[in-house]
Amino acid sequence: MDEKTIEKIKKEAEEIINKFSEVLEKFNLEMEESYYIIDTRNVLREDEAVESNPEFREKFLKIAPKVNKEGYVVVEKGSWLK
Repeated sequence: MDEKTIEKIKKEAEEIINKFSEVLEKFNLEMEESYYIIDTRNVLREDEAVESNPEFREKFLKIAPKVNKEGYVVVEKGSWLK
Protein backbone atom coordinates (compact mmCIF):
# COMPACT_ATOMS: atom_id res chain seq x y z
CA MET A 1 0.00 0.00 0.00
CA ASP A 2 1.13 3.47 -0.66
CA GLU A 3 1.48 6.23 1.92
CA LYS A 4 -1.76 7.94 0.86
CA THR A 5 -3.85 4.81 1.42
CA ILE A 6 -2.31 4.20 4.82
CA GLU A 7 -3.04 7.77 5.91
CA LYS A 8 -6.62 7.44 4.65
CA ILE A 9 -7.13 4.22 6.65
CA LYS A 10 -5.65 5.82 9.78
CA LYS A 11 -7.94 8.83 9.41
CA GLU A 12 -11.03 6.64 8.95
CA ALA A 13 -10.07 4.52 11.95
CA GLU A 14 -9.66 7.63 14.08
CA GLU A 15 -13.09 8.89 12.98
CA ILE A 16 -14.68 5.56 13.90
CA ILE A 17 -13.05 5.62 17.33
CA ASN A 18 -14.19 9.20 17.92
CA LYS A 19 -17.78 8.39 16.94
CA PHE A 20 -17.73 5.31 19.16
CA SER A 21 -16.39 7.39 22.06
CA GLU A 22 -19.22 9.90 21.61
CA VAL A 23 -21.79 7.11 21.78
CA LEU A 24 -20.18 5.61 24.89
CA GLU A 25 -20.28 8.96 26.67
CA LYS A 26 -24.09 8.82 26.56
CA PHE A 27 -24.18 5.67 28.69
CA ASN A 28 -23.81 5.56 32.45
CA LEU A 29 -21.08 2.96 32.86
CA GLU A 30 -20.63 3.62 36.58
CA MET A 31 -23.79 1.79 37.68
CA GLU A 32 -23.61 -1.17 40.05
CA GLU A 33 -24.17 -4.73 38.94
CA SER A 34 -26.96 -6.82 40.42
CA TYR A 35 -26.59 -10.47 41.28
CA TYR A 36 -29.49 -12.82 41.87
CA ILE A 37 -29.46 -16.22 43.53
CA ILE A 38 -32.26 -18.43 42.31
CA ASP A 39 -33.25 -21.43 44.39
CA THR A 40 -35.75 -22.74 41.87
CA ARG A 41 -34.21 -25.38 39.68
CA ASN A 42 -37.09 -26.01 37.34
CA VAL A 43 -39.15 -22.92 36.62
CA LEU A 44 -41.24 -24.48 33.86
CA ARG A 45 -43.06 -27.16 35.83
CA GLU A 46 -43.38 -28.57 39.30
CA ASP A 47 -40.97 -31.35 40.25
CA GLU A 48 -42.72 -34.64 40.85
CA ALA A 49 -41.67 -38.12 41.84
CA VAL A 50 -40.81 -40.27 38.84
CA GLU A 51 -42.98 -43.28 38.27
CA SER A 52 -41.12 -46.36 37.13
CA ASN A 53 -42.42 -48.36 34.21
CA PRO A 54 -42.34 -52.08 35.07
CA GLU A 55 -42.16 -53.04 31.38
CA PHE A 56 -39.04 -50.95 30.77
CA ARG A 57 -36.54 -53.47 32.15
CA GLU A 58 -38.06 -56.31 30.15
CA LYS A 59 -38.05 -54.31 26.90
CA PHE A 60 -34.54 -53.01 27.55
CA LEU A 61 -33.13 -56.50 28.14
CA LYS A 62 -34.77 -57.74 24.92
CA ILE A 63 -32.76 -55.28 22.82
CA ALA A 64 -29.52 -55.56 24.82
CA PRO A 65 -26.74 -57.30 22.86
CA LYS A 66 -25.76 -59.58 25.76
CA VAL A 67 -27.37 -60.35 29.14
CA ASN A 68 -25.89 -62.58 31.87
CA LYS A 69 -27.75 -65.15 34.03
CA GLU A 70 -28.53 -62.58 36.74
CA GLY A 71 -30.27 -60.32 34.22
CA TYR A 72 -27.57 -57.66 33.90
CA VAL A 73 -26.43 -56.21 30.60
CA VAL A 74 -22.88 -57.27 29.69
CA VAL A 75 -20.87 -54.57 27.92
CA GLU A 76 -17.41 -54.44 26.44
CA LYS A 77 -14.84 -52.29 28.21
CA GLY A 78 -13.49 -49.52 25.99
CA SER A 79 -10.08 -50.29 24.49
CA TRP A 80 -8.88 -46.82 25.54
CA LEU A 81 -9.45 -47.66 29.22
CA LYS A 82 -6.89 -49.54 31.28
